[in-house]
Amino acid sequence: MERAGADRTDRAAGATVATLGRPSLLGVVLDLGRHAPPVIVLYFRHVDVVGYLMLTAFDLALGLMLIVGTTRAASDPTTVDPRATWLISRLTAMLVLGVFLGLVAAVLTVPIAFAALVFGWASGVDWWDLASRTGFWIPVVVMCVLTGARAQHSFESVTAPGKRGTSLHAGPILGDLAGDRRRSKVAYAAQVTLIATYVGLSLALTVFGRFGVEVFPILYATLLVFYDARPDVAQRLFPELWQG
Repeated sequence: MERAGADRTDRAAGATVATLGRPSLLGVVLDLGRHAPPVIVLYFRHVDVVGYLMLTAFDLALGLMLIVGTTRAASDPTTVDPRATWLISRLTAMLVLGVFLGLVAAVLTVPIAFAALVFGWASGVDWWDLASRTGFWIPVVVMCVLTGARAQHSFESVTAPGKRGTSLHAGPILGDLAGDRRRSKVAYAAQVTLIATYVGLSLALTVFGRFGVEVFPILYATLLVFYDARPDVAQRLFPELWQG
């Protein structure tokens, strides 16, 4: 009897991880927009391989910051001032979040892109010239803005407007707080998996030359979109790791 109960508990836990909620359509579109710029500027020859790898590392760092920034705690607001729903307020919040997340992500990009940095130094890359190209910094700005919009969208999905002067915790907690934290742990494990895969991508681009440049970036972008659009499927790849 006890064994049967334990089996049911284990199956329920596994089902919980395997069926964690899918993101909204808008969330997927914003994630897709964040993943696209590195590939676009590479294929249109606005940056070289090193530039692409640096932009992709920045994208991965933004993903990490997005997970950390949108993981809910019991102390988080559940109610917002109705003026926060105004378009100007939402745009301002989106831009502020994008700048903040982008600054922290820029620091995280250095260890993530270590292999690309070594390759760049070995090949004599002019880092200042790379950073000053419009094909490099414009994608950085676009990715920051889209990440800010994604964070704002996540915030709005778990809060409700109240009356002016109302407490930030006047309303009930929307959704499943415990489930959200489980999803965040799984998303973090998935992002770490993607970062490890990125190291392999960096090596593949240096080994396979032009063929690798033509094939691997689009495959990796597809992988990133797949992880964001169908986490319920992706989580089955490494269940023990992602149940953390």
